Amino acid sequence: MDRQQEKINLDELRENNLDAENISDESNSNKSNSDEKVFSVYLDRIEELEDGTADAVLLLDDDEDDYSAQIVIPASCLPDDVSDGDYLTIKISYDEAKTKAAFETARQLLNDL
Repeated sequence: MDRQQEKINLDELRENNLDAENISDESNSNKSNSDEKVFSVYLDRIEELEDGTADAVLLLDDDEDDYSAQIVIPASCLPDDVSDGDYLTIKISYDEAKTKAAFETARQLLNDL
């Protein structure tokens, strides 16, 4: 690819990025932190890893006989006083500030090309 083609491709990418920014701003404005999802999970076990860290294996409790999903997170994310067999609550919500910051970082990287 010659320099002229490369410049045209970068210009197209920047134009598309600006369009994506407008779309992203519109869609994000409809989101709110009050739209929070709360899940009950069962702490099945904590697995020690070779590197000295540990993973917590959580099972998503969907009020059925079986658990619908397994979630593995670093055990360091757990509260200090929990152990195998405990039920925990996971809350998931939209983080507008971090989303905008990540989008801005990506936009700056494209502009720096």
